[in-house]
Amino acid sequence: MAGQTLTLQTLVEAIMGSISEAQDQIERQTLQNIYEWFDEDGRPKMISFRVPAFGPEADKKRANGESPERELHVPLITLTQNNPIKIKKLTSKFDISLNGVESLEEQENADGKLKKILSTDLFSRAGKKGERTASMEIEFEAGEATEAYLKLQNELLKLF
Repeated sequence: MAGQTLTLQTLVEAIMGSISEAQDQIERQTLQNIYEWFDEDGRPKMISFRVPAFGPEADKKRANGESPERELHVPLITLTQNNPIKIKKLTSKFDISLNGVESLEEQENADGKLKKILSTDLFSRAGKKGERTASMEIEFEAGEATEAYLKLQNELLKLF
């Protein structure tokens, strides 16, 4: 790999492509997680709770010494928070050698001037014991639940 050169543009595009792919993977996983809350027929998976009953019938049962209860069926998805994570910030640091500015004769800018690129050598700079080093810091944050998810949850909450 020593001696290989690449443009700074190519390097930045590769990093941005990796970030974009990581965010796409997070979004696909979030969608896959939604399917876990529904059965194969598209019905919400439910959980049942026994809660105290109220009203005239319940009062009669209490007068007879009973503990009136009713069964409450709740869609599981309404008991969760769906705030998908997203990449908030990425900091990438690495050592590169700048080889100079090259003109691309086959490409022109919109104003007719030759396009210029910065040539770099990512592989010539060595860290301890001949290893290439880089540091990357990725910060995630909880995103807002989508409007569709909130509407779905609102409809399901009407069931009980």
